[in-house]
Amino acid sequence: MRIQVRIEGGFAQLPGLSTPRTLDSATLSAQNANEMRQLVQAANFFELPAVQDKPARGADYRTYHITVEDNGRSHTLQVSDPIRDPQLQALLSFVQRHIQ
Repeated sequence: MRIQVRIEGGFAQLPGLSTPRTLDSATLSAQNANEMRQLVQAANFFELPAVQDKPARGADYRTYHITVEDNGRSHTLQVSDPIRDPQLQALLSFVQRHIQ
């Protein structure tokens, strides 16, 4: 399983954040790879619409473009702060912890 995250926007737009970062389960410990898979399943990632709730107009929130590839399936979604879905937030937090 691979998860790619690209970040746009925010109060201080930093060019380095917009570079896609990828987390591959093959590079993780068995425990972390299993946790990643469980988080994707808990979020029902492949069933989520491509665009989640957008923030209020004029707000300077970050927007995350998240792509999950697994067993020939691929799905990309866009979600902005604040992320209302706790399972999706948990998945994003996990990925961010492991790609930094």
